[in-house]
Amino acid sequence: MGEGLQNPDLSLEQLYEQATQAQPELKSYGENFLHYLQEKHPGQFDGAYFEQALLKEIERIQDKVTADYDGDHTRVADMVRGRLLVETPEQIEIIRQEMTALQQDMRIEKYKDFYAEPLLTHFRTLNTQVRLPGDHVAEFRIDQIDLSIAGDQTHHLYEEMQKIERTAKLENRPLTEAETEKWERLLEEQRIEFDRASHKANLDTLLNEKGAATLQIHRNTRLEAMAETFGKLGKNGGVVAGLALGTLSGAFTLAAGGSKAEAAQAVYEAAVPYGETQLDLAHGDLRAAEKSATIETASNIGSLGGAAAGAAIGTMILPGVGTAIGAGIGALGGGVGTGYLTEKIHDNYAQIKNEAIRLADEAAENLTNAIQNTKRSVAAWFDHKPALSMHAAFSALPNSVASDMPPEVAALVEVKASRALFAKHFAEVEQHGGLPEVQAYIDANLPETKQPSPVAENHPVRYIHSPVPGLR
Repeated sequence: MGEGLQNPDLSLEQLYEQATQAQPELKSYGENFLHYLQEKHPGQFDGAYFEQALLKEIERIQDKVTADYDGDHTRVADMVRGRLLVETPEQIEIIRQEMTALQQDMRIEKYKDFYAEPLLTHFRTLNTQVRLPGDHVAEFRIDQIDLSIAGDQTHHLYEEMQKIERTAKLENRPLTEAETEKWERLLEEQRIEFDRASHKANLDTLLNEKGAATLQIHRNTRLEAMAETFGKLGKNGGVVAGLALGTLSGAFTLAAGGSKAEAAQAVYEAAVPYGETQLDLAHGDLRAAEKSATIETASNIGSLGGAAAGAAIGTMILPGVGTAIGAGIGALGGGVGTGYLTEKIHDNYAQIKNEAIRLADEAAENLTNAIQNTKRSVAAWFDHKPALSMHAAFSALPNSVASDMPPEVAALVEVKASRALFAKHFAEVEQHGGLPEVQAYIDANLPETKQPSPVAENHPVRYIHSPVPGLR
């Protein structure tokens, strides 16, 4: 499908007025297409619904024209926006085929299949630009509900990335090193969330060969970074953490495509006392051996000191169990923090002098970021336990609140008249770990809760996530 035509050659004010008139046209367009799908494929699109976005403010459009379109406002194709929300890859595959067959009838002028080849952030959608009866070009998307929720939750990350890019562009300069590091961190955080949502919805079945290869490269890079993180933590974690973290480092090295020899070296360096120093000496690198020995000695001392402090605190809270837990946490924190700080001092002694406080803060921040990123990544890739989906919960829960309902269930049932509100509350319950309560209620009351789903309301709503400037 082609790259599409621009909007009519009107002034921005005239084009905005045309967009106002085009709002009900897109609403009819989306609802008619959904009705067509439901009639042609009975029972397969019962849970799908069309969602109309509010008209973009003209001030936002002016900013976008300046930043992204070199002042050409006729290239803006999303003043008027709407999307069809679906749940399964089977539904998306049917829509793919229908849009290909009906391209001319649907007046589709631009078609991008990001389920086949995901965007840089790993967001996925079918994005089309359609010509409405009044000649206005509008954006019509096919979004999967789990990805849509993840998009709303990560929108602030996208905005931060966009701000960094636009600032550098307006100042006619490349990104600084600090900006690049922050931009890459924001990108990875979005990828983790979108990968988790895509895995949950089984969307990898829609990838083409190029898309699958690209995602595999990105995932291997992530696994390599995790292997490096665990190796670093293991080497700097002292006598307590080395074995466990070293084993994880080796596992992620293999998962990222590394050889068995590379994995073994990662484990040896982190798990064996002074293992990295021994390898450095075997390679004849005396400077590296001196550095690794200094760092490990410091981390071991820090680990033992941290264990003692942690045990003392744990004893005050809960003697026995608290003592053991406190010692373990203290050992890990003391070893990692001391080892990391020692490495910084070793590498930058001539420059640091009065920066010890800054280095300590940096060590704490790096440790926190590493643990948070590792937690999110491990959850995304190794938790294959089937999760309760929004659509399943919507279909299974009753339509009225009962006195015996857990708070998590009652909160969802209260907003069930609006699918959009239900999706929002479902995401909040999921974020706070309340889905097991909802699943338990459904399992316990299954015969009574299988009721027809109410018709979703088609209230205009503001959906805000767009993964790249080209979709804003």
